[in-house]
Amino acid sequence: MSVSKNLPVYKRIIQEGWRKAALKEFLSKYLERAGFHDVKLVETSLREIITIYVERPGIVIGKSGKLSKKLTDILKERFGFENPYIRAEKVEEPFLSARIIAHFIASRIMRGEKHRRVAFMAINRALSSGARGIEIKIAGKFGSQRAREERFRAGVIYRCGEDVMSHVDYAVEHILLPQGVMGVRVRLVKPIESMPDRVLIKEEKIAEILERIKAEKEKEEVEKVDHEENVSPEGNEQ
Repeated sequence: MSVSKNLPVYKRIIQEGWRKAALKEFLSKYLERAGFHDVKLVETSLREIITIYVERPGIVIGKSGKLSKKLTDILKERFGFENPYIRAEKVEEPFLSARIIAHFIASRIMRGEKHRRVAFMAINRALSSGARGIEIKIAGKFGSQRAREERFRAGVIYRCGEDVMSHVDYAVEHILLPQGVMGVRVRLVKPIESMPDRVLIKEEKIAEILERIKAEKEKEEVEKVDHEENVSPEGNEQ
């Protein structure tokens, strides 16, 4: 799956994008136990630096680096990397990752826990971590013959515009149960300070405007008094 440098630019861009997508899909399954979140690929003239963001980096490295060496060999053989260098970075807030939340819900349901209890637990942990909003959809058979979908939502959810591209994280997870396949979809709004729909009131600006209005009002009153003193009772100016 190596990308040839002799290809036209547009074909090279397509192949590089396809390889990154395939790499992300492979790592999400291979590092499922580690709590995979995302991967970043930086190619230099000497090596390919692959930064993997996970909940538990120790599982990626392994004892004495054995698991990372095994993963390096797999990436060389499967994706055509010549000299890959793997870095494992810990996700500081796991419940601000839609992929980690979806895997958390799926694993808890696989253990036999009630889906509603798990969904509300995930929502509470996401909001306490600072998320602006979260939506969870669980579809499948919940003890009946007909499949249905249940939604759990809290906070603000963006569905269109630039906000979706910049501030919304989305993930899907599937579970194979005795009654059939169940799907878990998570939409998470990241904790961003400045949002288009968020109104911030600056107290210092309000105080500054009030002081300016007060000073202008006092100036007008002083000018009015001076004008009245300079006018005689008969209406003639002195």
